[in-house]
Amino acid sequence: MAFTNSGFPEIRAIFLAQFHPDQGPIVRMSVPEDAVDVGENAYTDTGATNRSSELRDTGAMGGIVSSNNNFAHEPEVVELIKRTTARGGPSLVDSSKIDFNSIQTLIIPKLTLFERLITVNTGRFKVMCYPVAIEGNYARNMFIFNMCFAFDISADTKCYGPVVKRVGSLLKELEVTGRLLSDVAGTRALLMMMRQLVNKLNDHGEYQIELDLKGLSQPMASTGISIKLFPYYENPATIEAFHVPVKLVDFDVARRKSAQTVYQQHASNDIMWDLVLDKVAEGIDNVNHVRRIARQAQIPEPTVVLALQHLDYYGCIALVDIFQFSNVYEAQARVKDVMRNGWLQRECHAYVTRDGQAGTVSLERLIQLYATVRQRRTVAEWIVDNCIDVERFDVRRFIVFGV
Repeated sequence: MAFTNSGFPEIRAIFLAQFHPDQGPIVRMSVPEDAVDVGENAYTDTGATNRSSELRDTGAMGGIVSSNNNFAHEPEVVELIKRTTARGGPSLVDSSKIDFNSIQTLIIPKLTLFERLITVNTGRFKVMCYPVAIEGNYARNMFIFNMCFAFDISADTKCYGPVVKRVGSLLKELEVTGRLLSDVAGTRALLMMMRQLVNKLNDHGEYQIELDLKGLSQPMASTGISIKLFPYYENPATIEAFHVPVKLVDFDVARRKSAQTVYQQHASNDIMWDLVLDKVAEGIDNVNHVRRIARQAQIPEPTVVLALQHLDYYGCIALVDIFQFSNVYEAQARVKDVMRNGWLQRECHAYVTRDGQAGTVSLERLIQLYATVRQRRTVAEWIVDNCIDVERFDVRRFIVFGV
């Protein structure tokens, strides 16, 4: 998977697909020019008639319904996988190009998928698009188009979702107000915008341009377009009352670093975090669960949960279940990480031995113990079976580190 200088997945191609009143789905233009393989012209008048009948049957040729109204129950993002080859034999399509024929029914889709973010996997590429249909004074009373972005098949394209949707919505507005897409005079401006989209987003992660609309029925001679990529972050994890937060960083150091970042100078001892966050952090000792922390800090539990979600979001804590000797655990495949990583072994050894005493438990013994953790045995039974010296070996820390 290729990345740009800005750290985002690289755009391999952009192409504009339209529904032609006579030829059916076509690729009007692409950047680079040879990025899309349209194959032989299979769109006869009969084929176009059949396709338009299909769209008419589903309502696409009779008017557009906003996704915020009748189809609000439909998913906002649609993930599709389309892998096809030529019938009767091996693929006849150049694998270095996007096979448009295999995905044309998803690029120009049925009514329920209009104005929704669609992701289609085909061959070596992942295509993201936002199909749009505009009702008006057009052939067949409808203008249907789709600006598509192509990436490597393995690319994580979540950060491009808002960009693809914004470009589709922007082109719809420019078509309604100035006929940018349906008027031949807008071809030059459209092609320049596509080229700069690829170059600017790949090089800088942002795009800003004054689009020249002279010659079009546009109130203004030019329109400014600004687009910027932002990293995609998952929503904070759900935290329950029984979860136990475990420190992953030194809170004293983190507090000092954040203060220095804000004030750009050496922070004095009186600079503190947010009062709630600071109070919650005092109760995190890798043993207390969420409800106990809330009671000790005398803060409402929902407020404590929000503070812990903030810490978890930035990787300051991990969440585990309440440790009990009646719990049952099982070693997973990732236990191999401890066997292969010397730094992880030393961290584990220092954490699970009482006061970090050297010689209490060897590293080899530590790895063997992780391998013996299995189902159908409680922690108490595991301690007895392996003759664990609980005076020198912290079982709770051993389990928490493994979790």
